[in-house]
Amino acid sequence: MDIYIWDGKEEDIGTKGITKFLNSKKYTVVNLTGDNSSDKIKLDIAKKNVRKLILSNDTINGIKFHFETKSEYWTFIRVLDILTIEKAKFYVPYKNDIWFTNPKPAKKNKDLKPLEFFDCGYTPLYSNEHEPIDWDEIKETVKKYFLPIIAYLLMVIFTIKGIYKLNR
Repeated sequence: MDIYIWDGKEEDIGTKGITKFLNSKKYTVVNLTGDNSSDKIKLDIAKKNVRKLILSNDTINGIKFHFETKSEYWTFIRVLDILTIEKAKFYVPYKNDIWFTNPKPAKKNKDLKPLEFFDCGYTPLYSNEHEPIDWDEIKETVKKYFLPIIAYLLMVIFTIKGIYKLNR
């Protein structure tokens, strides 16, 4: 798990604009006080809210987890677990808070054309340069095109039979 602790300064090239970005969101604050039973309930509700924000790709709202002075360490770890399990793409630990929000999707440049690759050559099943063949993908493709393949093979067989009968 990669965690980068932000010091609140905008000097680092990787953190330029974080303050502006975080201030542009609306946050629901989850105060974790150190009361185990209430913190557990708050974290269960927060997990559902994190999932809902991620699934809806909501880039306006976020959740700010605030750890008060009597908060316990397990709540910090549980917040990181929730964000990791739900596959949160952007969260920032800063002082006594963890700020979570969805990043804005990257803008697509309509002028750029996708690259086209044409691979001509032999690729061994297992080599240092290539991954092994994905048999599940091949099975799915065969299932998808099973009927057209059978129809084509039957056409070939009947054509060969017809030619054979004419030459007799």
